[in-house]
Amino acid sequence: MAASFLLLLTCVGLFLSAQAQDCSSPVGGDNMGLKGNDILLQSFPDGTKVTFACDVGYVTAGGSASITCTAGDWSSLRMTCKRKQCGAFEDVPNGSVDYSEGNEFGDKLTVTCKPGYDLVGNPNILCGNEGWMGRPPVCEEVDCKEPVVGFGHWDSGSRGPYTYKATVTFKCNEGYRMTNSATIICGINELWEPALPKCEAVPADTTTTTKSPESTTKPTAVPADTTTTTKSPESTTKPTEVDCKEPVVGFGHWDSGSRGPYTYKATVTFKCNEGYRMTNSATIICGINELWEPALPKCEAGVPTPHTISYISPNQQSTTSHRARRGAVPLHGLRK
Repeated sequence: MAASFLLLLTCVGLFLSAQAQDCSSPVGGDNMGLKGNDILLQSFPDGTKVTFACDVGYVTAGGSASITCTAGDWSSLRMTCKRKQCGAFEDVPNGSVDYSEGNEFGDKLTVTCKPGYDLVGNPNILCGNEGWMGRPPVCEEVDCKEPVVGFGHWDSGSRGPYTYKATVTFKCNEGYRMTNSATIICGINELWEPALPKCEAVPADTTTTTKSPESTTKPTAVPADTTTTTKSPESTTKPTEVDCKEPVVGFGHWDSGSRGPYTYKATVTFKCNEGYRMTNSATIICGINELWEPALPKCEAGVPTPHTISYISPNQQSTTSHRARRGAVPLHGLRK
């Protein structure tokens, strides 16, 4: 009887010992971890309840996030985690967005601009925990610089601004010849293609001396005391003609006047591009010293370009320019 009672007590003790067994630190599923301070503990008393949370960049896909320690074992964890989605990226004017990697946490998209536009900014945007990370890039229109050809002038094509595929054809001034292509195109990299035309001086013609046939007429005797004076013909060589260089105005373009070559008193009037204003005279004249008078016009960003009114004074051989505010009415029929 005593032996049986002792055996019963032993079994009860073993049962109670098994019921009170602690649990070790639980292991969760992929992309998750214990919440709060539980992550610091190595063992958990029987009956302890812990909760899991998804890692950064992940959200729960369903199922209970909590488990319980019972007799040294944890109950089954039902929760699963999936990657966050960033959704669609904002539209990029004149550009397109490539989602070849996807639009979930850790994925990267790429922005490209359509032909004729340059990308400014980072083309690669990463999907982060709070959405797409980084400022969206911008697609700016290609703008080639003003083409200038020495000893040459504009002949046809675009007058600026020079956007993608804008075409300009040049012509050499009198006395010069073109050594390469006269037509250039604004390329995708904001460079002119092919290279800018070149104008080289035409070599002077070699003077050919023709020997006249010997005269069959006997020479007339001239008295010894007679002096014969031969008058040389007057020189037919003309003085070198004034030739001003091609005028180039940044952020501006030709409006009226000479197209070149720019000889003495040739007049050209410029106009500023949209968004720029003229800060000095819009009209210039080729001077005797082959310099433009007054100085070349300047276009500065700011107030919309004022209108330019040009006329020739009846008493002068020069052109006068006035600037009027937008909306002003130009004067007509100016008199003395």
